[in-house]
Parts: sequence; structure tokens; C-alpha cells
Amino acid sequence: MTTSRSSARAVSKRDEILDAAEKAILDKGVSATTIEELIAEVGISKNGFFYHFQDKHQMIEAILDRNLRFDETWFEDLLSKAAQATDDPLKKYLAFLELLATELGGLQGGHPGCLTTACCYQDRLLSRRVRSIASDILIQWRQVSLTQLKEVAARHPPLFEVDLEELSDMLPALIDGSIIFSRVVSDIAILPKQIRLYRALVENSFRAV
Repeated sequence: MTTSRSSARAVSKRDEILDAAEKAILDKGVSATTIEELIAEVGISKNGFFYHFQDKHQMIEAILDRNLRFDETWFEDLLSKAAQATDDPLKKYLAFLELLATELGGLQGGHPGCLTTACCYQDRLLSRRVRSIASDILIQWRQVSLTQLKEVAARHPPLFEVDLEELSDMLPALIDGSIIFSRVVSDIAILPKQIRLYRALVENSFRAV
């Protein structure tokens, strides 16, 4: 879901192709993104492209796989930061959500878009492997939140009947929707506001102890 990879790293030609492809797909979709434009953008020959990828599908697999691994590392980092000040699972999850809102809301010009969503809109053009990785990305979002919410509920009983899996699914659903909404109406504040609204819902769904 995320697209920012600001950490310093040596950028290989393969990474340059993936970076250019991500931007193009987010700007105009999968079908409108061509190998020809990517090799022109990166400055390589068509043979140079096929040295790294068999075809466009394999390139998209690599993009999504890279995002899957990036999100995993990103979640671990946010959860580690959230746990530094407390061992209370509710306070930890609330801190995680605040960090999430701050990071996603602090992107210059707003969030560029969700690559997983961009691919899923045109899933008939994509391979089964691509759809599988896209599914893994969203399930990872679900699992991160669900794990935290189960820990919260074990210590803080819910104040009303709540399906924890549905509550965990709400987070990526509102993030994707907010990204689209904010881009259409040109209001980058929508995304962090929606995450903080979800944070308030979580905070008020469990009994303080």
C-alpha cells in the first residue's frame, strides 16, 4: 500500500525500472504503462529490460513483492516505536495508529496512491501470481491490526460486541478510500484525519483498566 522508500540504498538498474513502473502505474494504470516508455525513462535498451524481467507481468510481480517486503519492515518499525513507551496493548496500538497517521499524512503532496489497488482495478490483465501477491499485501495489513486488536481485547474487554477481524479490515479499507477521496478533491488532510478517526473508534471500543 505504501510507496515511499526514503531510506538510503544503492539503486540498481532493476530498481530504477521498478521505481519508474510504480510511478507510471499510479499515474495512469497498468494497461497504459508500456515497456517502451520505461526503457526510455530509465535509459536502457529493450534487451536491458528483458535481462531483468521476462515480461510486464513478471515486472509487476517484482513491484508488488518489493512492496510486500517493504510493508513488513515498515510495520515492524512502527510497532517497535509504539512499544517503547508502554506495555499496554491498547496504548501500543493507539500509538501505532498515530505514527501511521503522521507518516502517511506527512508525504509531500499527499499520498501518491495505492499500488495494490491500481493493479486490482485491472486484474484481468494480470497473472494469478500477481493477484496472489496483491492479496498477500492486504492480508498482511489485516494480520498486523488483528494481532494487535486480539492483544487489546485480551486485556481490555470490548464495550460492545465487535468482530475484531472486521475492525482490523476497516483500517486498510479506509486508507485506500481516503487516498482516492483526497486525490479527487485535492485535500491531503483527509487521509491522516480518517486514520485518527479510526484511532478514536478503537480507543472508545475497549474498556479502560
